[in-house]
Amino acid sequence: MESHLDAFALGLDALVADYTEQSSIVLQSGTITGLAGIRSFFEEFLKSIRPGFWEAFKIQRQAVRGEVAYLAWEARPFIAMATDTLLVRDGKIHIQTFTALAEDKP
Repeated sequence: MESHLDAFALGLDALVADYTEQSSIVLQSGTITGLAGIRSFFEEFLKSIRPGFWEAFKIQRQAVRGEVAYLAWEARPFIAMATDTLLVRDGKIHIQTFTALAEDKP
């Protein structure tokens, strides 16, 4: 988990290196499988980040049990709550789930 979080500061190539061609990210909108799709997902995510996001990023809960890692986080006022769950096998993320709830705007 720490390696994956550190990869955000290193850029897109470092993020994608945590996955394999068989890896999948499960989202509310569907499932992305393979390196090309995962690269596109992170490319869009990184492009969408507004100034102040990383300063606001706070981990609420982090747990690792065997091959499974869980992260609950926020980045207010941008993201009210988000969760990631990762199944890691042989040092690579095999399956990841991701859900984020945007901050309500008055």
